[in-house]
Amino acid sequence: MSRAERARDYEAYVELCSVVQEMDDFVDAIVVEGVHDKEALEALGVTKEIAMYSAGFSYAGFVDYLMSRYRRVTILTDYDRAGKKLNRRLTASLEREGVKVENRYRERIGRILCVRGIRNIESITSLTKRF
Repeated sequence: MSRAERARDYEAYVELCSVVQEMDDFVDAIVVEGVHDKEALEALGVTKEIAMYSAGFSYAGFVDYLMSRYRRVTILTDYDRAGKKLNRRLTASLEREGVKVENRYRERIGRILCVRGIRNIESITSLTKRF
C-alpha cells in the first residue's frame, strides 16, 4: 500500500469515527443485518443498542420490537441491492409507525465506505484494523 493510499484510508477512518460518534450520541438504536455488522460497530465505539435483523424475529415482529422501544433509529444495512431494499422497507414501515429513521448517517457512512470500495458494514473492520 502506498503512502498516499494509507493517508486516504486514515482520513476515511477518522471521518468514519467522527460520524459514528455523532450517530451514537443522537439516535436511540442502530439497526444492522447480522452479528458481524454489530461487532464492527462496537469496535468503533458504538454504545447504543445495535438491533440485528437476523436476531430471530419475523419482519413484522422486528418492526414491532423497534417501534415499541425507540423513537429515533439509524438503519445500517449493507450497501448492496438486498441491503438497500431492506433499508427502504424498514424505513417505510418504521416511519409509518412514528419512528424517525435518521438516514443522514447511513448516507454519510455509505459515502465514506464506498469511496474505499467497502460495500458492507462488517467490512469496516478491514479499515479499522489498519489503525
